[in-house]
Amino acid sequence: MWRSVGLTALLTTALLVFGLVYAAMDVLNPQPSAYMAEPEKPSPDIPLSEDTIRIVALGDSLTKGTGDTSGKGYVLNVKEKLEQKLDKPVNLIGNYAVNGYKTDQLLKDLQGQTGVAYGIERANLIMLTMGGNDLFAISQDVLNTETDELNPEQVRQRLPEPLKRMEQIIAKLAQMNPKATIVYVGVYNPFYDLPEMRPASVHVAEWNDAIFRTATAYPNVVYVPTFDLFQLNFSKYIYSDHFHPNEAGYARIADRVVQALQ
Repeated sequence: MWRSVGLTALLTTALLVFGLVYAAMDVLNPQPSAYMAEPEKPSPDIPLSEDTIRIVALGDSLTKGTGDTSGKGYVLNVKEKLEQKLDKPVNLIGNYAVNGYKTDQLLKDLQGQTGVAYGIERANLIMLTMGGNDLFAISQDVLNTETDELNPEQVRQRLPEPLKRMEQIIAKLAQMNPKATIVYVGVYNPFYDLPEMRPASVHVAEWNDAIFRTATAYPNVVYVPTFDLFQLNFSKYIYSDHFHPNEAGYARIADRVVQALQ
């Protein structure tokens, strides 16, 4: 019996360590994708009429759909659900998200001459996730490795810089396409089920609150919260890497986005 308990504990610890290492590699060494090169232009036969919803997705691994074995992520789930509810064509112009992306990288892309601008200008619905990797990087820098505790003051000292970049990202998107609806999908704490990491939820809430206040300055920007979706039955909606949502988790995020758009 004790051997079984010990083996179970060892496997659980190994799984958690794997998730942390996987997440850290995503943040510290994001892998280039097609977006880092010049993305292909969307098909010219995608209509520009107001009767068609044209989606562009930006951001990090959450928008990429990492962890969803179905391959849909929240982006394709939103596409399908909008088609069903609105009974009109919904086209995905492009998903330009990159695993591990942080605010400085996305802002640089938006300010530069990249092919993603073509898609943004044609879209009437822009969805993005951003900030989770910034928060994770901050937590790794200020974490007390002896006690596994975060220093709240040090976290708050580091937050203004990436939050300022998020303001610039939202402002840039609104400038590039003032007619599109821009949906920012809020951040959640992927380690909420670990007692020593639960206090980090306070800083996640501070981040989300700052983005919400920024969004209110733009009539076409919608903030969609997700933190509460993962508080109860945590393991039911988180992928095995203990960082990203699983198929059911992404479906819940998509439901929340569609509710906000109706």
